[in-house]
Amino acid sequence: MSLQRGSFGIEFDERPGFPYGKLGWIVVVIPAVALAALFFRGCARDEKPADVSSSSGLREASVSKEPRAQRLPILQHLSQTLRSDKGIGGEKERDARSASATKEETGVPAAGEFSALMQKQSPDVRRLLQRIAEREGADDLVGARLLYRELLVRGDAEGIRTFVERKIGEIGTTLLFSDRPAPEKFKYRVAEGDLVAKIVKKFGNTPDFLLKVNGIGRPESLRAGREIWMLKNPVFELTVFRKSGSAVLTLNGRFFKRYLVKVGKTEDVPPGVYAVSGRVLKPTGRQADGDARDGVPTAGAPWIALASTGDTPASRGLGLHGVWTDSTLGRSVDAARVRFSNADIAELYLLLPSGALINITE
Repeated sequence: MSLQRGSFGIEFDERPGFPYGKLGWIVVVIPAVALAALFFRGCARDEKPADVSSSSGLREASVSKEPRAQRLPILQHLSQTLRSDKGIGGEKERDARSASATKEETGVPAAGEFSALMQKQSPDVRRLLQRIAEREGADDLVGARLLYRELLVRGDAEGIRTFVERKIGEIGTTLLFSDRPAPEKFKYRVAEGDLVAKIVKKFGNTPDFLLKVNGIGRPESLRAGREIWMLKNPVFELTVFRKSGSAVLTLNGRFFKRYLVKVGKTEDVPPGVYAVSGRVLKPTGRQADGDARDGVPTAGAPWIALASTGDTPASRGLGLHGVWTDSTLGRSVDAARVRFSNADIAELYLLLPSGALINITE
């Protein structure tokens, strides 16, 4: 065994005469080569053009080259509606359609079916869609909704009616349930002696809407001097269409939102005009129907009880409520009342005050 003098004194080496000087060169050269390889690899990646055939590459290219005014949500919403209506799916197929984006007469980038659909629309409809895109790009939801309403009543816009209704519903709920001004809302300053029950009765709101939209946890937390959002004596009316499996909510006589529903037999849910007669946030079977034979299908979903009005025959235990699963919505069933998705019935529970009219028709 030889002795070698190292940095830390006398060190033992099993192999006599091992050239430790050469080992030092190896330690230096290997990291240098690795750093050089990483450097040239990074340069090559920077020079490689974006792969526009992939969705990520297309998004990167659009961010750097596309003007802000042209990146508008209306395009994405309309293309999604078209794909969902026709059962088109799959990320690869969506990416391929996105990669074929073109610019139509409106000057707005469009892709796949949206491009084809735009060509089928009349010049007036295309101009309206362009104006809507500009309003949405400027975050003017009130203005965008007004233009969507124009499209809704046009006979030459039937091909995009589903899309237009969905957008009006999305904008409407955003305006009502957020801290944003809207024609249906106003600011009310709470006076001394005001109670939640007193305020909502005066303006035709539900207590739950007042608390929800103003972020108030409990009614007793309301304090004099605070400004709160309220609806201006709203007139909500819901029409349930049995054959189409849908329900349309209007606000002050104008379309507000369409919902999918599940309607029971005609003998259980007879056509007629009803009014909201009771509201239960977390009902039991007896609270909902008054009959032990038929309970509420979902625990915790609100129940909105209905009472016959005018010449409509009385119907026992009729109401609006939730479902076990949304997959059964949109078609009739053997036994039910009028069922909504649990999210939709919770929304209606916030909006529909006692006395609101409910129409049930074929």
